[in-house]
Amino acid sequence: MPRQIHSAASSSSTSPSTRPRLLHPLSLLTSLFLISTASAQSLTLYTGGSTPTATSASAASSAAYTGLAAYDPLTLVPPAPPGTPVTTLNLALPPDSQSVFDSGKQLSIEQKGNFLGFSIELSVANSLMGSSSRNLKVPFLNYMANIQTRAGAGPLIRVGGNSQEDSTIFTDGLEDNAVLDKIKVSAGVTDTPVINYSPELFYLMANVTSLVGAEWFFGLAFNESTVDTPTGNVPIAATYAQQILGSSLRGLSVGNEPDLYVDHNKRAAGYGVTDYVSEFNKMTQSVLSDGSLSNSVAFLGPSVCCDVIGFEMDDVLNAGWLTANVDHLAAVAVQHYPTNNCQINGNVIQAQDIFADFLNHTSAQSLVSPYLGNAATVQAAGKEMIMLETNTASCGGFPGLSDSFGAAMWMTDYALQMAYGNFSAALMHVGGQNVYYNPFTPPPSNQSTTKQWTTGSVYYSTLLISEAFGQSNVSRVVDMTPSTDVDANAIFHPAYAVYENDAPSRVVLFNYIDDATGANDLSTTITLSGATLGATEVYVRYFRAPTVSEQYDITWANQTLGYSFASDGRLAGTQETVTITCTDGSCVVPVKAPSIAIVFMTQDALTASTAKQDVQTEYATSVIGSGSATVDAQALQTSNGDTSQGKGGNTSKGAKSWGMPRIDGKRIVGSVFTASIFSAVLALTI
Repeated sequence: MPRQIHSAASSSSTSPSTRPRLLHPLSLLTSLFLISTASAQSLTLYTGGSTPTATSASAASSAAYTGLAAYDPLTLVPPAPPGTPVTTLNLALPPDSQSVFDSGKQLSIEQKGNFLGFSIELSVANSLMGSSSRNLKVPFLNYMANIQTRAGAGPLIRVGGNSQEDSTIFTDGLEDNAVLDKIKVSAGVTDTPVINYSPELFYLMANVTSLVGAEWFFGLAFNESTVDTPTGNVPIAATYAQQILGSSLRGLSVGNEPDLYVDHNKRAAGYGVTDYVSEFNKMTQSVLSDGSLSNSVAFLGPSVCCDVIGFEMDDVLNAGWLTANVDHLAAVAVQHYPTNNCQINGNVIQAQDIFADFLNHTSAQSLVSPYLGNAATVQAAGKEMIMLETNTASCGGFPGLSDSFGAAMWMTDYALQMAYGNFSAALMHVGGQNVYYNPFTPPPSNQSTTKQWTTGSVYYSTLLISEAFGQSNVSRVVDMTPSTDVDANAIFHPAYAVYENDAPSRVVLFNYIDDATGANDLSTTITLSGATLGATEVYVRYFRAPTVSEQYDITWANQTLGYSFASDGRLAGTQETVTITCTDGSCVVPVKAPSIAIVFMTQDALTASTAKQDVQTEYATSVIGSGSATVDAQALQTSNGDTSQGKGGNTSKGAKSWGMPRIDGKRIVGSVFTASIFSAVLALTI
C-alpha cells in the first residue's frame, strides 16, 4: 500500500582594454537603501494572497476580460474522457541499455537536469531580471534557484528574440545606469521594439550567474548584415558578452527566425536560404576578424522556425551552412511553436477548438519527429541541437490553454520527447504581460513586488524535468509508451524511462484524461524485464490539479507556487513523496486522471533529484522598491560568501571584509565594507 514521506519543504576575465568600466560589484547592498512604498492597485478577479478572492470564469468569453493577458482568468472546457476506460497498464522495464536496444528502442544522448530552460525576450529582460546589475529581481532568482538545486546546474537562459534584431549596444552606458531602453514601442504582441542596451545588461546576467549558476545564450543584432559599412556594433556586443559572462556564455545567436524575414518586412521578397547563409557568414566573419573573442567557437544558428517551404532546416543544411561554419558553431538552433494565435488574414483559432490537441502524446511525437534527421546530422558534426525558443503558440499563446494544467502536462511530455529525440536543451519563451504563456510574470510596475508575481502553469514543467533527469548529467531517456494494441488509450498514457549508468533510475507516467469520477484513474505495474527490481519499494512524486483546465490550483509533490499576484518564486507547502511497496519485483503505481507521476526506482535517484538544503535555495523578499527588490539579511549572509574551491568568504556582521561570489574562480570585485556600514545594511532588512 502507498504511504507518504513528508520531507522538508523548500520554503521554498577582464574587460576589453578599450571599453569603459570595470565589472560592477554585486551591490545588492546598494539596493537596500532604495526603500519606498509602492501603492498596489487591484486588478480584475485576482489579488495578492494564497487563495483567489473571486472565482475564475468557466469557459467564459475572453472578451469579458479587459485586463492584461498574463492574468486572464478564462478557463476552457476539458475534453470528455474516452468512451472505454483503461484502468490498468503493465510496463516491462528493460534492466539495462542493451536490453533497451534489444527491445527495438533507442536511448537518447546523455541529458542534464537543466534541459528545460527559458528564452527571455530582450525587450523585457530588465522587467524580469532587474533594473541594473546592482538591483536584481529576487522572485526571478527564486524561480531560477528552484531549478539549480534540483538539477545540480544553473538554469539555461536565452536573452534575445525578435527584439534582438535591431538592438544596439551603448558602451558608454544609458541614463540612470539602465540595463536597456525601448525606443520604439507599440501595443501589438508581435510588433518589435527597437532596443538600446548597455554592458550593464551583461553585468546583470553575470551577477545572476554568480547567485544561481545561470548559463546564457545571447542574441546578436542582425540588422547590419546587409549594409556595406557596418558600425562595429555587433563585434563590440559579442566581445562584451563573452568577456563579461565568461564560460557561462553558451553561445551567441545570429539571426532570429530568418525564414519569416519577408513576412515581417525585414527583407525584400525573394529572400531565401542562400541570402541568409551569406549574411550569417558575413556577420560571423566580422566578429571573428575583430579579434577580440577569446573563444571563436561561439555562434548559434540558423534558428528557423516555421516550416516555410524552401527555408526549412533541411534546406539550410543542404546549402552547406553547417559544414562551412562547423569550426565556429557553439550549437545548432531551431525555434518552433505548434500553433499560433497570430490571426493572420482573419484566420482566428479558438483555443477551445484545439485544447484536446495538446492533451495527448501524439502532439509531442509529431512536433519532434521532423527534427530527428537534423539532430543526427548535427551530432555527427560534433554539435548540440538546441530548441532555442518554443511554447504553446506563437503570438503570445491562447487564453485558457497556454496557462492551463494541461499545457504544463504537454510541455513536460514535449520536453521529454525532445530529449529522447537528442535535442540537448529546450527553452520556453517568456514575454511581457500581454501574452498568455509566460512561465512567470512580474506584477505591473505600479504594483508591490512582494509575493505578487504570477506563476504560469508551464513553469512547473521545469521542476519535473529537473527531477526526472537529476544531477548526474548522464541521464538517457527512452519513450516507453505502449502501443494501442496494449493500451487502447495509449496516447493519453505516455511513459518514459530514464537510465543512468546503464540502469533504470526513474520512470515518468502520464494520465492526460480529465475525469474527476475516478473511472479513468490508471494503475501502472512496473516490472524489470527478465529481472527483479532489486529493491522492495519505489518512491513517487505527483504533479496534480483538479482538472486539465486549472490555472493555479496546481501542485508538484504537494507544493505550489500559488495564484496570480501571490508568488515570490518560492514553493509553499510540505514536499510529499509517496513510498510504494513492491511485490515480487512488481510495483503498482496509481496515476489519477489527470496527473503525472515520477517514479524514483532507488533511494539514490530520489536523493539526487531532491532540492539540496546545504546551499542557498531561496531568497526572501524583504524590501519593496521601484520595480525590484533585494534579498533579506539571512540570504545576504548565506549567499554572497566566496565559496568557490572550498573557500568560505567572511559575511558575518561586524566583519572587516565581505567575500563576493566568483565566476570561473575569479572575483567579480573585491569590495570592502566597514563593520558600521554592513551593520546599517543589515538593520534595514530586519
